[in-house]
Amino acid sequence: MHFQLHQISKNFQQQPILKGIDLSLREGEIVALLGESGSGKSTLLRIAAGLLDADEGWVSLDNQRLPSASDQLIPGHPDIKIVHQDYQLSLPLTVRENISYALRFYEKNYRDERTQELIELCQLDNVADQTTKVLSGGEKQRTAIARALAEEARILLLDEPFAHLDWPNRRRLSDTVRELVEETGVACLFVTHDATDALSLSHRMGILQNGQLLQVGTPEEVYRRPVNAYTAALTGETNLLDKSFFEKHFDRSVGHRLSDDWVLIRPELLTIQATQHHDSFKATVNRCTFVGHQYRVEVLVENQTLVVYHTQRLPHGQSVRINEMSEHDQTTP
Repeated sequence: MHFQLHQISKNFQQQPILKGIDLSLREGEIVALLGESGSGKSTLLRIAAGLLDADEGWVSLDNQRLPSASDQLIPGHPDIKIVHQDYQLSLPLTVRENISYALRFYEKNYRDERTQELIELCQLDNVADQTTKVLSGGEKQRTAIARALAEEARILLLDEPFAHLDWPNRRRLSDTVRELVEETGVACLFVTHDATDALSLSHRMGILQNGQLLQVGTPEEVYRRPVNAYTAALTGETNLLDKSFFEKHFDRSVGHRLSDDWVLIRPELLTIQATQHHDSFKATVNRCTFVGHQYRVEVLVENQTLVVYHTQRLPHGQSVRINEMSEHDQTTP
């Protein structure tokens, strides 16, 4: 299976929303599109689902061009299902009834078996006979996914699936999507504004800015070798250093060159020590913030602020030494 977006462009009121987007999706693959609000993510998803016409470009499945939305009496495609942010469930119905309704034109035995299969696959056993209006956001999201997959869709499109979920439900939904893809082979494309969701769940991810697809690659590639400062900042904490400062204080192996003038160093590639090390340089603690599993420390080196992570709280004004991680430490799992 090969799902492809070919040079998709879209304008609204003469304003470009999408600009020549090329993106592919394969069977059993999870692809994330990461971008800020207004970047064109949801518009691209609706075009991919066959619910909205592109001004230029087309969508294909297995090298067959799919009809546009305006060419169909009922927009959409039976092999492509989209789950919207608002879930679009029937709230008075139970989870089981919502899923079963998507199979209403099938023989009852098959409908019941398929519904139960999806309930188990989407981890909804404990709430299967509850009305959806009393469910948590994560349970509603998993119900909507189960209903979308009822007719064994080949492409699953998710619009901001984690947007309204707390941390436990985000993690549970990630596990559900990953297991669905592994067990059914469905291809999944989801859009999000949260880098953590994109990095942790996808096999490949793309960065969308103002309707342009800046970079596509594995999460590791996009995070470690971003194409520009925007991509770097969108995917995580950054130290963006001018070349002269970088070359004065750091070994070339620890940085990623973004341009002739700027170099990126992720905070986790630096360490803090209270004692001097032969590869270290002196810095002063400016701010130390607890972020859960570690402390985020801002240090001043000359007039440059660096962000480094540390395991202990450090007082304001303390002198410390900043070390680079070795190349071996950077690549060791």
